[in-house]
Amino acid sequence: MAYTLGEAAKATGISKASISRAINSGRISAIKKDDGSFSIEPVELHRVYPPKSAVPVTETSDGTIRNGDADTRNGSDSNVLQARLDAALEQLRDKDGTIDDLRHRLDRSDEERREAQARVIGLLAGPGPTESKRGFFGRLFGRPEE
Repeated sequence: MAYTLGEAAKATGISKASISRAINSGRISAIKKDDGSFSIEPVELHRVYPPKSAVPVTETSDGTIRNGDADTRNGSDSNVLQARLDAALEQLRDKDGTIDDLRHRLDRSDEERREAQARVIGLLAGPGPTESKRGFFGRLFGRPEE
């Protein structure tokens, strides 16, 4: 059994225009018939729009009815869950602190490695040629180096 656009609107309580836009945008798949009307499968329609309830929901005059046993059990469950959450958050903070510490150590070791590598390169290159402190005329007339 497939819905037409009007039947789909009545079944969901949504306007025909909204359902038509959903079909055109691709949110709902429907088959367009030769006469231009749509054939919409109920499963596909209710996947996007929930069905309108046949029986209207009425509020109770007493308001919310509470079960005392369930409240105490839920309260103790809540306390247990809160304690587990606190423990998990503490572990997460510890891990974050460890990660930060390891990052700082890695950065420092990278700097130390670069400095050591620069020193090694400097030692391997050896001392560069030193220029004579003598001037042009000193070299020209052969004065001894000091």
